[in-house]
Amino acid sequence: MPTFRLDISIPEDLIEEIGRIYGYEKIPSVFPTAALIPPERNLDIFWEDIVKNILKEAGFTEVYNYSFISEKDISVYQLNQYKSQVLEIENPTSADYQYLRPSLIPNLLKNVALNQNFFKEIRIFELGKVFQNKKLREKRMLAGLITGDYNPPSTLPLKDEQAPKFFEAKGVVDLLLTKLGISNFWYDEYKPTSEESKLSIWKTKKCAEIKIDHEEIGFLGEISPKILETLKINDKVVVFDIDFEKLSKLSSEETIYRPISRYPAAIRDIAILVPSDVFVEEVLNKIEIAGGSLIRDIDLFDIYEGEELPGGKKNLAFHIIYQAEDRTLSSKEIDEIQEKIIKTLEEEQEWEVRK
Repeated sequence: MPTFRLDISIPEDLIEEIGRIYGYEKIPSVFPTAALIPPERNLDIFWEDIVKNILKEAGFTEVYNYSFISEKDISVYQLNQYKSQVLEIENPTSADYQYLRPSLIPNLLKNVALNQNFFKEIRIFELGKVFQNKKLREKRMLAGLITGDYNPPSTLPLKDEQAPKFFEAKGVVDLLLTKLGISNFWYDEYKPTSEESKLSIWKTKKCAEIKIDHEEIGFLGEISPKILETLKINDKVVVFDIDFEKLSKLSSEETIYRPISRYPAAIRDIAILVPSDVFVEEVLNKIEIAGGSLIRDIDLFDIYEGEELPGGKKNLAFHIIYQAEDRTLSSKEIDEIQEKIIKTLEEEQEWEVRK
């Protein structure tokens, strides 16, 4: 290398000199070759985005809350028995942020208490982390709530205004699970246990466990009136609380196409008088089993508990939609299935199909 060429110090400088002497115009233009490797899909973010979009399309607003609760919250939500399982911050910035939250629900209810005077109806959800001291781990949960005014149609003589709100929240959970490709979900009676995930916040007989096959993934229910009174929340609140980590593992992108039948559907109504402690899901399951594959859908359109009914009873009314994929169902065929359903329902003690 000539000592007077101080501008040549790296191999690229020498290559440039060769090109200048040879002639840049003699060197053909070639696109650079590079391997484009797509990044690995982050399934957590993938399912998180899908869940958020589903709930937003259902009319919910996403909220972001701090991951802390206070000593007062532990008392309000009856967490004293679980206090040893709640992680305490060593140097909290204030008394309101003394502990890490074991559930998303407390802060969601605070959102309602602060905003109930500004909105007639509140539909919010949060997807975030909760913290468990017992296992020294954190996990992601999905929680949402519905509260506010509800104006039932005049055709529904409802004594309990919470019924439509509860089933509205149940419909949202059904929609969410269906769009995530989960079909084998069902609702079971809530049975309190000593597990740390089950906070004592639910109203008695107004809560259900959400299950996929035999695995519990969350809860759906009405918040206890005592807690609402303490927080000065004026209306009833229905909440769903789902383990997002379990949900994302059970979700699937695959969907099964079901063509729309070319043959007409027929609708028959049925009303049944049952004890007040009987769950709607129990009645639905018996109707589906008795009706078989010719039942396309079942809609609950009326729940009534009034003075006209015997004590401790309630009336449930359903639309049963019959449809076959290969033929038009005859009236005789539908009547036979309807009679089979009635007979199955009346086999239960204290159940009476109203005619």
